[in-house]
Amino acid sequence: MSDLDFTICCTVTLFTEKRSTPPNLNNGKYCPYLVIKGSAQQLGVNFIDGEDVIFDKSIRANALPVDEDTDYSALQEGTEFLIVEGSTIVGEGIVKEIFQHKPHGEK
Repeated sequence: MSDLDFTICCTVTLFTEKRSTPPNLNNGKYCPYLVIKGSAQQLGVNFIDGEDVIFDKSIRANALPVDEDTDYSALQEGTEFLIVEGSTIVGEGIVKEIFQHKPHGEK
């Protein structure tokens, strides 16, 4: 997946003790890093929609990759990851599906 034409469909849990307020996953402004468990590589994403965040509860969310120079191919269905802001782990999640976008007009 070298291009950025895909959506990461996942479930995420954000931790109460790491944030004072829950992020809005629907306004396109929450851009943390995903770090695959057992890896150190940071994968920048932009959450574009999801359920309202309730701390310590698993919710559905969708995110887009943001860095054209990063290889996101390790993100596959079933991949477990951490959600990182700066150097702080604020949550975790699992990839449920990678939805590949098709160019306009392609069937």
